[in-house]
Amino acid sequence: MNRTSRIAVSIAGVLVAWTLLSLYDARMFPPPLTVAELIVEFTVDGDIDGNSALYHLWVTFGRVLLATALALTLAVAIGIAMKANDRVARVFEAWLPVWMTPPDVVVILIVMVIVGFNSQAVVLSVAFVYTPFALVTIWQGIQDLDPNLVEMGRAFEADRSLIWRYVYVPHLLSYVFASLRYLFGMTWKVAVIAEVFGISNGVGARVRFWFLQGNIAEVLAYAVLFIGVVLVIEYLVLSPIQQRAFSWRTA
Repeated sequence: MNRTSRIAVSIAGVLVAWTLLSLYDARMFPPPLTVAELIVEFTVDGDIDGNSALYHLWVTFGRVLLATALALTLAVAIGIAMKANDRVARVFEAWLPVWMTPPDVVVILIVMVIVGFNSQAVVLSVAFVYTPFALVTIWQGIQDLDPNLVEMGRAFEADRSLIWRYVYVPHLLSYVFASLRYLFGMTWKVAVIAEVFGISNGVGARVRFWFLQGNIAEVLAYAVLFIGVVLVIEYLVLSPIQQRAFSWRTA
C-alpha cells in the first residue's frame, strides 16, 4: 500500500469514527456533513465578523511563515557560530535544556505582556519556543559530518568558504529540511494557541469566539479547515520540494 492509499484509508477511518460518534451524541460530535457545510459557508459567505475563513487562515499562515523563517534562521546561525567557536558551543550546550523547558503558554503570555497582544508577539513567542528544537537538529547535523571530508578539502587547499559551500552546506541541507518540516508542523499549533489569548483575527481568534458561544460545530469547522491546509502544504508542497532537492542521492 503506497502513501496515498494509506492517507486515504486513514481519512476514511476518521470519518467513519466521527460519524459513529455523531450518531451517539450529535451535540458534542456534530456530523461531518454539518461541519463541511459550515466550512463552505465560512469560506464563501464569510463568518459573523464579516471576514472569510480564508482571510483568517491567511493571517495565521503569515504569522506561521514569519515565525518558522525566524526560528530556522536563528537555529542555522547559532549552529554555525557553535561550530566556528568552541566557547559559543559550550554556552549554548549548557543553556539549551533550559531554553527548551518553559511551557509554550507561559512563553506566549510573557511575550504578549511585554510586546502587546499583536502579531509581533505571536511571531516572537512562537519563534522563541521552537528555535532550540531546530537548533538541536542543526547542531547534530554539523556534528555528524564526516571529518575526513573536511580533511580532504584542506588537502586540496580549499579555503574555509569553499569547505562550507561544498561540504557543510550539502550535508546540512537534509537537517535544514527536517527542521523546516518540524517547525512548520509545530508552529501552526502554537500560533493558534497564541491567537486564542486575545488576538482579534486569525484561526485562533475565531476558535475562541465560537468556543465562548458554545458552538462546537463552528469550532470543528475551523479546526478541520486548518488541519486540511496544513496537510496539503506538508504533502503537496514541502514533501515534493524535499524529494526534488535530494533526488541526486538516488540518481
